[in-house]
Amino acid sequence: MFIVGAHHLRRFHHCLFVIVISLLVAGCEYEHVSPAPPIEVLPSLLCASYVQSGYTDKPSYFAGEKMQIFLESWEDVHRCRLILFDIQGDSVFSIASFLPLMDSIHADASENGFNLRVAVEVVVPKIKSGVYLIERRIPFIIKAVGPVDLTIVYPSNTANAYSQSGGQSLYYGSPPRTAISFQRPVELQSFTEFCLKWFTTLQDFRIGYVSDSDMDDFENIRQSEILVIPGHSEYWTRAARQNFDHFVESGGHSLILSGNTMWWQVRYSEDKNKMICYKNIVNDPMEDPLFKTIEWSTPSLEYSLFSSIGASFSNGGYGLRDDKGWNGYKIVRPHSPLFEGTDLKKGDTIHLPSVEYDGAPLLGFDEEGYPIVDTVALNFEKFELLGFDKGYRGKETTATFIIFRKTSTTGIVINTATTDWCSANGMGGLSENIIKTITLNALTKLLNDEPVFCL
Repeated sequence: MFIVGAHHLRRFHHCLFVIVISLLVAGCEYEHVSPAPPIEVLPSLLCASYVQSGYTDKPSYFAGEKMQIFLESWEDVHRCRLILFDIQGDSVFSIASFLPLMDSIHADASENGFNLRVAVEVVVPKIKSGVYLIERRIPFIIKAVGPVDLTIVYPSNTANAYSQSGGQSLYYGSPPRTAISFQRPVELQSFTEFCLKWFTTLQDFRIGYVSDSDMDDFENIRQSEILVIPGHSEYWTRAARQNFDHFVESGGHSLILSGNTMWWQVRYSEDKNKMICYKNIVNDPMEDPLFKTIEWSTPSLEYSLFSSIGASFSNGGYGLRDDKGWNGYKIVRPHSPLFEGTDLKKGDTIHLPSVEYDGAPLLGFDEEGYPIVDTVALNFEKFELLGFDKGYRGKETTATFIIFRKTSTTGIVINTATTDWCSANGMGGLSENIIKTITLNALTKLLNDEPVFCL
């Protein structure tokens, strides 16, 4: 027989009372708290096999913004897993989506958009700034927040200008379009691909990315040290050019890894869904002559290309022609700090077959056949010619790899002046190591305020 003493009984009652009160309080405390939402189980069916094409509602986003993804499929898929990849092809994020059946595309889809249904709306994940692809084919950009060392300006305008998605472009059609929609599938620009992949391997740099349309707002580049223009960046708004110049004039540096740069002026529709470029001063209904969508080299625009980038496509021309050149840059100043670690000598050639080039204004050639740049016309405080090639545009032209500083207080501009620095012909070509070394030298020295001029 088990006998309980009085003091044990009192302790038992006290403990029981505490337990009951604790349970009652806990019940009151959590009575109105909603249960945690169930964790979404992603479908095992992958969307990749069914996605034909698509696009996003904007070219770029900050993390935390809502992104609408428009997709078209070979058949209706109720629920599948949509995967987002980085530029290296690694999956970084996946979401549940449905895929609507492909609708018939209207004849004016290139200008007015595909009008696809929204397959999924998602909050952009908090991952690092970069160029990403939905199912490896639909590019979009996540922008950086806060200070960065480099801001890469993805040439979304030029990618759109050349795209024949919907059957027409600014170049193709009867006649070609004078306005094209961003609300249609546009592939990643191939001229940028090798540089974009290489940038992600640079662990010692803080890198941010923006699209062309982001250049209209100076706040998107204000906290950067260097502005990098890769690939083929041909179509610029006036606001974008003004912000580029303001950046450099405020002491920021620029590394231009592009050719045929800033050739056409464009403007956007009010809703920013279209890019407008008439390419004809008479046909463009814009009343203000400064905003006519024609070549920036046209005097009536009152905005010389030389003042921004020190070169022009009219001087550089086409590279892949019978142009008596070297399919790359013949070296003029082998002792340039940018060539450190390359063992280049004067007269050596960087193998760089280029579709299009830009060139500085010339006075002629010296007795060895090297260009003499018209530095008076450029009116820069400091200027150096690093390399050159022959081109063709109705006549023989000269491409120039240059570096300059407008005044003692402005930033430095390094202009490789070729469409193929970042392409399979350049950073992915025979002189890959040399081109990467030069690019890394440029970035490192500009950031560390090390000398980049010979003199």
